[in-house]
Amino acid sequence: MKKPSLALFLFGLLSSVLPAQQTASPNTTLWHDAKGRELMATFRGIKDDNIFLQTKDGNVHRIPLALLTPDDQQKARSLKVEGLGIPMDPGVAQAAAAIDKIVLARLQKAGLQPNALASDEQFVRRVYLDLTGRIPTREETITFLTDSSASKRAKLIDQLVNSQGFSSRMFNYFADMLRLTDDANKIKYFNYQEWLKQQIAENKPWNQVVHEMLSAKGTMFENGASGYLLRDKGMKLDNLSLTLTTFLGANVACAQCHDHPFADWTQKQFYEMAAFMGETETESRNRGNARKLLADLDRKTAQQAKNILRVNTASITETGTNEMKLPKDYKYKDGKPGDEVKPTLVSWSKDDLRTKAYRDAAAELKAPKGKEVPDREVFAKWLTSADNPRFSMTLANRLWKVVFGVAVREPISDLDDPSAASNPELLHHIAGEMKRLNFDIRAFMRLLCNTETYQREAVTQEINLGEPYYFPGPILRRMSAEQAWDSCVTLAIGDKVDGFKLKRAETYTQIMDLDLANAGPGEVKARLENALAQRGEMKKNGAPGKTGKAGKKQRRMMEEEEETGDVDFTRPAVMSGLVLARASELPQPEKGEHFLRMFGQSDRQIADSNSEEGSIPQVMMLMNGDAQEVLQNPKSKVLATSTEEKTPEAQVQSLYISFLSRNPKPAELAEATAALAGGLTPADLTWVLFNSREFMFVQ
Repeated sequence: MKKPSLALFLFGLLSSVLPAQQTASPNTTLWHDAKGRELMATFRGIKDDNIFLQTKDGNVHRIPLALLTPDDQQKARSLKVEGLGIPMDPGVAQAAAAIDKIVLARLQKAGLQPNALASDEQFVRRVYLDLTGRIPTREETITFLTDSSASKRAKLIDQLVNSQGFSSRMFNYFADMLRLTDDANKIKYFNYQEWLKQQIAENKPWNQVVHEMLSAKGTMFENGASGYLLRDKGMKLDNLSLTLTTFLGANVACAQCHDHPFADWTQKQFYEMAAFMGETETESRNRGNARKLLADLDRKTAQQAKNILRVNTASITETGTNEMKLPKDYKYKDGKPGDEVKPTLVSWSKDDLRTKAYRDAAAELKAPKGKEVPDREVFAKWLTSADNPRFSMTLANRLWKVVFGVAVREPISDLDDPSAASNPELLHHIAGEMKRLNFDIRAFMRLLCNTETYQREAVTQEINLGEPYYFPGPILRRMSAEQAWDSCVTLAIGDKVDGFKLKRAETYTQIMDLDLANAGPGEVKARLENALAQRGEMKKNGAPGKTGKAGKKQRRMMEEEEETGDVDFTRPAVMSGLVLARASELPQPEKGEHFLRMFGQSDRQIADSNSEEGSIPQVMMLMNGDAQEVLQNPKSKVLATSTEEKTPEAQVQSLYISFLSRNPKPAELAEATAALAGGLTPADLTWVLFNSREFMFVQ
C-alpha cells in the first residue's frame, strides 16, 4: 500500500515557508511522521525544537521535531548542518532563492551544473575578503569554524556588513571608481574623502550620495560632496563622460568628439546632455577679490599665498546663463559650429520615456525662465531616480562583480545593450532588487552573499575573453591590492586593524579656509604663516606614511613610543618602520614604491583602473619586502601567537589558520613539523605561507 505524502501534512502545519536554495546533498533523505507519511527533503538544521527541511521545490519548512518518528528525530540530531543552514531572515532567504533560481535555469539551459557548496573554511575566508576587504584573524576563523549554530553563515554575513571593515572595503572600491586622490589641480581633497567615508559609514542610500555629488554647491570646506565636480575642475565635458559611464554604464567617450561608431550616441546628444552643466562653474565668483588680494601682497608673499587662494576659489556656482555650444569643428548636418545647445535627456528605448524619471525631468525643463530647479538639479534627479533603470542596473552589476569576480554584463562601463549580458534576466532582476532595497548597499551585499550561488566553490578554470559566464560559483581571483595589504596588516596587528582612522579635513580647513568675499591681506598673511609653520613641522618630524629619511625617523619614533607604552591612539600602528593602517586610512593613492601600488592600486587618473595582474616586483616584495619583514617581526600578531604554542604541531596549525583560514592537511602538517625539527623556525614558515599562491587568492 502506498504511504500518504508528508507534503500534504506540511502545508497545514508550517509556521513559516521560506523559498530557498536547491542543492543535492548527502543530507537529502526520506523523512517520516508518526502517521507514516514521507517527504524527501534536505536537512538544514534544528533550532528551538524545530527541524528545518528543504524540499525539492526549494522551500525551507520549519516543522516541530516532535512530529517526526523517533528514529527520524534521532537521525536529525546526528546530522551535521551543511552549507547555508537555517536562514536568519525569511525575506532575505526568499530574495536569495529567486536569484539562485534564475542562475540555475541559465546553467541548465547551457547544459552546466552548479558547483558544490564551499566548505566552511573556504566560505569564512571568502566572505571576510569580499565584505571587509581582509582575511579573518585566527580568532575570528576559529570562532566561526567551532560555531555549532545552524545559522552561522547568515549570522556572520549580518555581522560583517555592519562592521567598520565593510565601510573600509566599500570606500576602497568607490575611491577607485571615483578617482579619489589626495591631490588634484593643486588642491587637497581631504574633505571630499572624509565626506564619502561618512556617507558609507552611515549607510546612506547610494542614489542620495550620488545626487549630493552632482548637485553640490560651494567649496569643499562648505560641502565635501563638491569634490566630485571639482575633481574635474574646468573640464565639464570630461566630467560628464565619466559621470555617464560610471553611474549609467553609458559608453559615451567617443561621442565627445564625433558620433559613436558602435553605439547610437551622437555628438550632438552628448552636448545636449552636457548642457545640463552649462550654467555651472567650478571657479568662485570671488576670484576677482583673490586677484586683488595678491596685488596687495609683496611679491614673495603673493607667490606663497597663491595655493591658499586657489583652494578657496575652487567652488561650484551657478551663473544663471547656459553657455554650452556645439564645438567649432562640428561637422554634422543637425547643427552648426557654435550653435547654442539646450539640455535634452538621452533615452535608450521608448519605454524609458514613459518612466516617472523622464516625465518629471521633461516637466521641469519646460518650466518658464526663472524656474526654481536649475538644469543641473534636473539632471541629478533624473540620473539618480529609482525609476531610471540604468542607474540601479549599473550599481547592481558593479557590486555583483565585487563578490563574484565577474559582472553579469561585462565590461561594467558598457550597459548600452543589457540583452548582451551573460544572463539578461538576472541583470534585470538584480537591478530590480537594488531598487526594492532603496539603494541600500549593505542590504544588497547581504542579499548576494546569502545566495547559494555565492556560497558555492569557486571556478578555477580560466574564462576566455568574450566568453559568457553563467555563475556555477564565484571565480577564483587574486586579491586586490587593498585586500592583500589589509590582510598583511591584519596578520601583523590582529583585531586592531580597524582602530586607526585618518582625519585630515578639519586641520586642513582650519589652515586654508578663507572668507574670500571679506578677507583682507592681513588674514591671508596669517593663514599663510600658519600653513608654512605646519608644513615646516611636518618636514622636521616626518609625516606617517611619507617616504625618505625624515618619514622613516618619525615612524621609528612612533614605534618606540608603542614599546614604552606611551601610545598616541590618534596615530596608526608602526612596525619595522612600516605604517600599519588600512588602505582606506593611508594616502590616496599611496606612493609608487609602496606595497599597494606594486600590487595594482591605481594612480586614480582613470576610473576603475586598479589591476590584479601579477609581476616580478610583486614576487620580490613578497619574498623580501617591508611587509615580509613585518610578518617575521617577533611582535607581529601572527608570529607571536604561533610561538606561544607549546608544540610544533600547534605552531604549524596556528600559522595555517592565520594565513589560510584552515587547518593544515596531514601531509602539510607532517612536512612542516619535520622542517621545524630540522632547524626552521615559525618565522621561516610565515615566509613560506605568505609566498604561497593560496594566500594571495580569493577562492
